[in-house]
Amino acid sequence: MTSEVAFVDGNPQVVIKRCRDPIYLEWLRREHRVLGALARSGLPIPRAIDYAEVDTEDRREVWLVMSRLDGRSLWSEMLQANPRQRADRLGRVGELLKRLHATPVPREMAAASPWVDRTLAKARENLAWCDGTPELLADLDRRRPPPAPEALIHGDLALDNVLIASDGTVSLIDWPAGDAGDPRCDLSLALQTDPEIQLTASDLTAFFEAYGIAPIDRTTRRWFEDLYEFF
Repeated sequence: MTSEVAFVDGNPQVVIKRCRDPIYLEWLRREHRVLGALARSGLPIPRAIDYAEVDTEDRREVWLVMSRLDGRSLWSEMLQANPRQRADRLGRVGELLKRLHATPVPREMAAASPWVDRTLAKARENLAWCDGTPELLADLDRRRPPPAPEALIHGDLALDNVLIASDGTVSLIDWPAGDAGDPRCDLSLALQTDPEIQLTASDLTAFFEAYGIAPIDRTTRRWFEDLYEFF
């Protein structure tokens, strides 16, 4: 929704993104910076291969070339999965998020102010075009969840940004929101499957046991889901 995307066969196989919308130019710039900062992390993420900014007659374009990862959208898989398969896949996501959140934040991604403060400020800037409202933003500011230790986060962890390969391994794509932030954001967005998929208690247990913590309460998860309306 933010860029045009092309898949190129060859050796190597690559993904090309081109952004021409002024709203999202900085998103693709940010994705390039994040992938560069995480290049040596060992995480299953794309590798940035090339980057360019081009001025045309009427606008600026940002181009990013990345390695193409094996797999298909986990969201598509979840829609077709039976209950046992669904719990297994959520467990794999929980394991991957545990690994992600335990990865040290690269120095280039460190921030001086708390992630919640910075994200609410960005949400206010996005009011002109996003689905959120001033009333919802004010409500979110009033009922912030208790602070939590920050970690390396993906920041946009909808399940269509998770790929699952034929051997069951999972990887993460689309990194413009990568940041030093609140890990409950990733955990909450990964479980935001309503109304298409109604997660069961077994699904949630598989996910949080794989991650290694007690389940996050529904009120806290809903706070991060509502915040997503601004992005």
